[in-house]
Amino acid sequence: MLARVAVLAIVALAALAPRPAQAIPIFAQRYGFKCSVCHNVLPELNAFGNAFRNNGYRLPGLPKHGTTILALREQIGYTEEPPQGSERTVPAGAILGAAEIGQVEAFFHDSLGSEGGPSSLFLGYLAYKDTPSKVLFRLGLFELPLVHSPAQRNDTLSTYGYEGTRFGLDDLTLATPRWGLEMERPIGVATLATTIAFGNAAGSAYGGKPVATGTSQTFAAPEYGLYFRVPVVQHVRLGVDLLDGDAAIAPLGRPTFDDAYTREGVSVDAYQGRLQLLAEQWYGRDVNNDGLGDPLSSTGGFARLRWALGDHAFIGIREDAAAAPDEVRTLLWYAETQIGHARILVQQQRPIPGGPTSLGGALTFGFPWPWGK
Repeated sequence: MLARVAVLAIVALAALAPRPAQAIPIFAQRYGFKCSVCHNVLPELNAFGNAFRNNGYRLPGLPKHGTTILALREQIGYTEEPPQGSERTVPAGAILGAAEIGQVEAFFHDSLGSEGGPSSLFLGYLAYKDTPSKVLFRLGLFELPLVHSPAQRNDTLSTYGYEGTRFGLDDLTLATPRWGLEMERPIGVATLATTIAFGNAAGSAYGGKPVATGTSQTFAAPEYGLYFRVPVVQHVRLGVDLLDGDAAIAPLGRPTFDDAYTREGVSVDAYQGRLQLLAEQWYGRDVNNDGLGDPLSSTGGFARLRWALGDHAFIGIREDAAAAPDEVRTLLWYAETQIGHARILVQQQRPIPGGPTSLGGALTFGFPWPWGK
C-alpha cells in the first residue's frame, strides 16, 4: 500500500509540473513540427491541432519531409477497483497510420487488444478537403463530430457522461465510431457538420475483453446526424447536436426487432484565461427499447472545469450523469501532463451522492516507425 501511494504521489507531482513537449509522428515529422504545436497532452488536440485535422491533415504551402507513416501508441492503465475478472494494471495499445494518396489522406487506428481481447479496427477513413467549397469529407469509420472527441482523443480514462450510455437492448453509444460519410464546413464564424451512417465499430480504442450482451445489432435504416457550433460572445461557443436512427436488434433466442431512436444535445465551450468550462446535456428517446413496444426516455451529460498549469499540464474536475432510466452520477478529478513523448494521468472517481472512490491512472506514450528524417 505504501509503495502504491508513493508511486501515485510521484505521478501526481509530475502531472502538476509543466514540461516542454517534443516531436512525435506522424504529422509532426511530415511538417517538421514539435508535438506541442498540435497537442495539449497526448492524444488530445489543441485548437491548431483540431484546425489541422479539419483541413484534411494538410498545410498548403509548407514543405513536407520524413518517412514515418506508422506510430505505436501504448497505454499502461491502473485501476484501484477493477471490474470483476479484470486486472488492476492493464497494458493496451494501438497502431496509427497515415498516408497521402494524391489529395486524399488515408488514416487508420487499429487497437491491439488487451486482457485477452482481439485486435480490431477502431477508426479508418479517407479525408479530403475541397478548397472551393470548404467542405471536409470523411469516408469510412469515423467518430461522431461532437463538442469534443468522445473516444479517441480523451483527456481521461473515463468516457464522458451520457456518451458511453447504452439504452435498453440498444448498445450503440455516442462514443462508438460509425461507418459512413461525414461532411463538415464553416459557415461564417459557425461550423456545420452532417453524418450518415450505415454501421458501427465493434471494439474500443485500446481493445479490451468483449462484453457478452446476448444480443447482436445492425442498422435497420441509415442514421442521420446534424452538428452545429457557433460563437455567441468572445470565448463562448454554443452547440446543438441531433441524431436520428433505427436499430435492428436480435436478442438471443428472440426475433429481431426495430428500435427507432433520437438523440438531441446542447453544449457550451467557454474559457477565460487558464480556466475552461466544457459542458453538454443530452436527451434521448427509444421507441421500442425492449422489443415489446415499450419506449425509453434517457438524459444525461457532463460538466468539466479545467485549469491549465501550462500549455501541457492540467488539473480538472468533471461531473458525469446519465439516466436510461436508472440514474448514475459520478464526480471525477484528474491531473495530467505531457513529458516528451508520454502523457502521465492520475484520476479519481466518486459516486454521487456518496460511496467508495476509485483511483486510477495511466502512462500513455508513442513510438514512431520508421524513424525517418
